[in-house]
Amino acid sequence: MQHIALTSFDKERCGPFFDMLTDYFHQHHHSKEGDAGGYEELLYRVRRPYTPEMLDMIDSWMGLEKRDWREETQREVMLALYAIRYPDTLLLESFTEKARSDLRRLSAYLHFTNHTYAIWDEDTRMGLVKLGIEIPATKSADPFVYGAYVSAIELLKDVAPFTCFIEHDVPRQRLFQAALAAYGRE
Repeated sequence: MQHIALTSFDKERCGPFFDMLTDYFHQHHHSKEGDAGGYEELLYRVRRPYTPEMLDMIDSWMGLEKRDWREETQREVMLALYAIRYPDTLLLESFTEKARSDLRRLSAYLHFTNHTYAIWDEDTRMGLVKLGIEIPATKSADPFVYGAYVSAIELLKDVAPFTCFIEHDVPRQRLFQAALAAYGRE
């Protein structure tokens, strides 16, 4: 799936998106839902050794319900946060069903612990679709779908003109993911 979606990539189709990228980023990142201050604070508050309280802070920023996980599930996810290395997503396949059930939550944990993974977001996925990069919708943590999503955003970073790389306190993965979210909603 990854190979087919990314080999038919049309860089010219991205021109309007790249031209407006900084506006799209500001539109999403500085919105009420984007909570720029809370996001930027979390970048510095989530650090090793990870704690359940740090995961709670991420959940709170994301507006997610309290985790209903057994202690073993929480330990499984926290240990995986140490083991998963960018761009690998295959370890998600080994998670129990409860841990894999919420890709948004897991992708946020990966983002705040590694900064290189993109947060899964339906608006961002739709932004990619508008650019001709077909990523299927999913709620569970499918390592191949999420891997294609992360790779597609990385591809956009690689082909983007230098004017897209504004000076900001956020990782570039977030810059592109937030811009794609605003673009997907448009």
